[in-house]
Amino acid sequence: MSFSSYSDLQNNLTSWLARSDLTTYYPDWITLFEANAARELRVRPTETTTTITPSSGTASLPSDFLGMRYVIWTGSPNRTLEYVHPKWEFFNYPTTPAGNPNIYTIVGGNLMVRPVDDTALSIAYRAKTAALSGALNWLYTNHPDAYLFGVLAEAYTFQREWDMAANWKGRRDQVFQSIKGMDFHYRDLGAMKVLGPTP
Repeated sequence: MSFSSYSDLQNNLTSWLARSDLTTYYPDWITLFEANAARELRVRPTETTTTITPSSGTASLPSDFLGMRYVIWTGSPNRTLEYVHPKWEFFNYPTTPAGNPNIYTIVGGNLMVRPVDDTALSIAYRAKTAALSGALNWLYTNHPDAYLFGVLAEAYTFQREWDMAANWKGRRDQVFQSIKGMDFHYRDLGAMKVLGPTP
């Protein structure tokens, strides 16, 4: 059994299901699993960085954006911007004055900085994992069991075999918990630092 490609996963599904008449549903089941994984796995491998440039203080977020880690204004000197709720931004900036920004907010697929400025922003964000149908991704490469168990859960749910669906869902969730645990221990290696002078 190999897990080196998208087709390998589909071939393995046929073996584990012990039937070959459901292959047309495989892409749907894999997509459903990937949607679930994107919601559940808020872990380090999903984090990435990029640069976005506002126009009149507003910049489009990346198409794979799922959540922000930080925003750095790259002017001189660089500074980390503070997130505020859109309502706070609306009431405190009823107009759009120009200047070096201190805060940002997110509305829909856009990030807005206030005061308004068009200097590039360096952002770190949680990205949706690319679909396996397009290329190998970190989850399949490092945790093929998550894919196999998760897609089997979708397959048996589709067939209304509830006991089998629950079994594979449980196996999938165990792998998810293990991945989250590994991520927690990685983050736990860092020491907490307090900003500002110590008394």
